[in-house]
Amino acid sequence: MEERIRICLISFMFAPLVGGAEVRAEKQARQLKAMDQDVMIVTLRHNKEWKRAEMLEDLPIVRVGGIFNRQGWLRIGRLGHLPIDVLLFITLWRMRHQYDVLHALQLSSLAAVAVIIGKLTHKPVIIGIPSTGPGKKQQKSDATLMADTLTDTEFLKVDFTDVVVGDIGYLYKSAFGGRAIVRFLKKSNAYYQILSSRSRPYLASLGFRSQQIVLIPNGVDSEKFRPAPERRPDPAQPERDMICVARLQYPKGIDVLLHAWARMLREPDEWRAHLRPQLLLVGEGPLRPQLERIAEQLGIQDSVKFLGLRRDTIDLLQQSWGFVMPSRWEGMPNALLEGMACGLPCIATKVSGSEDIIVDGVNGLLIEPERPQALAQAIRRIIEDGELAQRLAEEGRAIVMRDYQLSGVVKRCLELYRLVLKSYATRLPLVLEKRSEV
Repeated sequence: MEERIRICLISFMFAPLVGGAEVRAEKQARQLKAMDQDVMIVTLRHNKEWKRAEMLEDLPIVRVGGIFNRQGWLRIGRLGHLPIDVLLFITLWRMRHQYDVLHALQLSSLAAVAVIIGKLTHKPVIIGIPSTGPGKKQQKSDATLMADTLTDTEFLKVDFTDVVVGDIGYLYKSAFGGRAIVRFLKKSNAYYQILSSRSRPYLASLGFRSQQIVLIPNGVDSEKFRPAPERRPDPAQPERDMICVARLQYPKGIDVLLHAWARMLREPDEWRAHLRPQLLLVGEGPLRPQLERIAEQLGIQDSVKFLGLRRDTIDLLQQSWGFVMPSRWEGMPNALLEGMACGLPCIATKVSGSEDIIVDGVNGLLIEPERPQALAQAIRRIIEDGELAQRLAEEGRAIVMRDYQLSGVVKRCLELYRLVLKSYATRLPLVLEKRSEV
């Protein structure tokens, strides 16, 4: 029987905050616990009223504070991370006998602190880099929502400070000394977990050592996200709900989806004379007012529903006809995996992560990003061709069961922990360059 490992997961945010990164951290922690490993979460105390330490069911949570504003919220601006980093260092040092491996789930100044602690305590450090961004230099002039056929375009400008351009780009602009932090991490002995195949050459081009990079994607709980035949739309009925689950922000491309939906509805209506297509948008974000205005100006507001944050997302997925993910860029989209796991025919753009999951025409439809006409055609194919929709749905679920089940993905993380611990114990170098999977 293999020895139990004590794992410290470091997450920038965690419950009670809710989002993709927090969900991923909790899923990984609980799956590791289910595999009989010792796990703790170290995160930030974003609100002064939150407890410094508590048990979330059987999961120990330790929160690190800093400087709080008058409303009691943690300051995390360009300079705000400095006292946080100091307090994190003190916390991890005091707890150094309680963990064997440190896994920072995001690239941030917290990851740099983990590397320093790892060096002092001779313990391995793994750093997750979920998203590399668009893979090209993002200019401020680029931060504009798509106009396509709109003539009134003044309201389409996006505040560039709200545009997330990948973990490395975000660290550059969000933390004082961000570039120095990245240079330090590139020279360190840390290992880097990437989520998609496109991330490896991108990181290597920036000077990260390929032999320290390992690909382990996101996973989905296939028991929780599963088809529900009794809820599936009846092909004999006219309802055709297409669902998109995404935060309403620039990288997700919801504006492109709205233009695609309008183009589809402007086509001669013979093909859908007996159908009632509807677009469901699940998620919240800073661009909601602008996106609602786009829908209104395109005249599609009656067939587009902005549902906001929902607690019944699984039910909505299981009741929908198809799923669409129109991202400009991604890391590894959890929402796409969840849609496929629920047995929906899925459409996604050819971006990092999605292109690893979907083979066009086999287990989904894959199109180039920011191509509303191509997206409109793909949505129409799913809506009007029931046989195609069913085949793509079945193949999509099959690929999730084969390669992206949460238990299998976390098992690969556990195998990585064992490999790096063995390397540290024997002082023999561990080369991960040839390992696309652990």
